[in-house]
Amino acid sequence: MTQTLTQLRTSAAPLLSTKPADALAYYFALEHDERRTKLFVREDSGHRPLAFVAICQTGIDLFRPLVVARGDDSAAFQDILREALNPRRQYLFSVPVTLRNDLAAVASLHSESVNNVFALSATDFDPVVNVMVQSSETPDKQLRAVIKARDNTNAAEAGTSWLSKLYAEVYVTVVAGVRRRGLGKSCVSKVAELLFDQQKTPIYVTAQDNVASRKLAEKLGFKDTGAHELAGAMSIES
Repeated sequence: MTQTLTQLRTSAAPLLSTKPADALAYYFALEHDERRTKLFVREDSGHRPLAFVAICQTGIDLFRPLVVARGDDSAAFQDILREALNPRRQYLFSVPVTLRNDLAAVASLHSESVNNVFALSATDFDPVVNVMVQSSETPDKQLRAVIKARDNTNAAEAGTSWLSKLYAEVYVTVVAGVRRRGLGKSCVSKVAELLFDQQKTPIYVTAQDNVASRKLAEKLGFKDTGAHELAGAMSIES
């Protein structure tokens, strides 16, 4: 019998925790818009989940869906990947580093990057007050904070990529000519403040080798959770 998405989410949930390390996968697999989410789950004979793959249409890339996955059984994980992924289609992915070999056994991986997951607690938060920061909320409830340049373009911007019940991922961009002036830090600080008002924990994901990005997060009080996510693009051959 075909299971509903709600039933599949109930089956997959035990493979995830509510800790920051699982925040992104938890959101996309269990909370993302059901109209833009496909979920595949493998269980053993006792209905214990062995692996899941979630395929989500997001605003990150209009043409390449995002794949998040978990699994503690290599054979089950590879099997469900083959069922879930369409041949010759491109996907983005974010999975624990420990799943890299199983992913590569099924798909061709491109542009791989190992990311560290940072989280910010209210007690570690060191806010920055900058009157130049303008904050707003998008129609889909995402948060934005910007500092305008003299020509009214955005010199620095921070915001949320997604919002779950417990967490939100924060991004930041700064125009090359005004970097190292604390503008990005000010914008991230404002977004973090707004998230704490909503009782959500800010998450910050950055590549291991992005020293500047790591330093910005650490100056605001973000702590490395120790989680390592492998991100990139992939395709599967027929």
